[in-house]
Amino acid sequence: MGGTAEVERRFHTMGTELNLTVQAADRATALEAADRAFRAISEAEQRLSTWIPDSELSRVNRAAVGDELRLSPLLARDLAAALECGRATGGAFAAGVGGLVQAWALRTGGRRPEEHEIDAARVSASQDNVLLQGDRIARLTDGFLFEEGGFGKGAALEDAIATLASTEASGAVLDLGGQVAIWGDVVSDVAIADPRRRDEIALRMRVARGSVATTGNSERGIEIDGQRLGHVLDPRTGRPSADFGSLTVWSEGAATADCLATGLYVLGPEQALCWAAGREPIGVVVVRETPHGLEALASPLLRGRLVAVADDLTLRFLSTPEACTQPPRVNESSTFMPRGPTRGTGVNGVSGN
Repeated sequence: MGGTAEVERRFHTMGTELNLTVQAADRATALEAADRAFRAISEAEQRLSTWIPDSELSRVNRAAVGDELRLSPLLARDLAAALECGRATGGAFAAGVGGLVQAWALRTGGRRPEEHEIDAARVSASQDNVLLQGDRIARLTDGFLFEEGGFGKGAALEDAIATLASTEASGAVLDLGGQVAIWGDVVSDVAIADPRRRDEIALRMRVARGSVATTGNSERGIEIDGQRLGHVLDPRTGRPSADFGSLTVWSEGAATADCLATGLYVLGPEQALCWAAGREPIGVVVVRETPHGLEALASPLLRGRLVAVADDLTLRFLSTPEACTQPPRVNESSTFMPRGPTRGTGVNGVSGN
């Protein structure tokens, strides 16, 4: 990193660790910027965490069916982006899966719900069951419960980056529980873990801006009746998604990277790469185990940015994924900006990252 001073700070926030490196003309300026970025993330936690009973999002989840609430500008932004991500992925990502998370008891060690519980929670989680218009929101059924696990870290990083941009810092690298954001005059190598052994590195990605988020089941799976299941729920079935390894997304926006890392993981390797093929600037790399070692399949956007680290890893860049049976629809926006009243479709799991 350039500049004349660089500070590194570590904070505990949002149930994980924030590792923050900031550069500025002098140490005092860098320290002040780091503290302000941390405060921005702490404020996002108070807004978004459903682990906090009096957070703004918890109050939304407790509101009576049909009651219209007025949201803060930041929460309105966060929820609009999350709902739009659900629409853009065809429901593979969904913000309102709190009922499914409860059904599978993902926060308390796991349980196997009855079929009728899965069906009820899956139907209730549809984005058709919430109406968001500007800063006004209303839940249309008791079963629709927002779950911030798939978008909260990205939203918090967006706030931190906006705060850093208002300081005299010149660059920063933020690592919030494994999701990395790069801002300013910085180039950084982001490690992508080996899905077989999370303490070892499979690949490195050179990043000059934007955010990198990874989803995988290897660290946070649950065990029910002796069977190990992934923690990422498939909104379309209401059940844990298939565990194939890991999926990493690079995007210019941290919120986009966060929700897509979960939603595209649910789609699976080939469909995820097919989805990303017509949506630049979004890069995807899938890492999975084969009988011959690790295989990494990557979007052509990431060519020149990825370096294999694991000895048994084969890296391939797919310009047209084999699973694409028709040209992917080109998304008009890489940041999922909502267009008018948002009412959606979908259902996904506690933090994919």
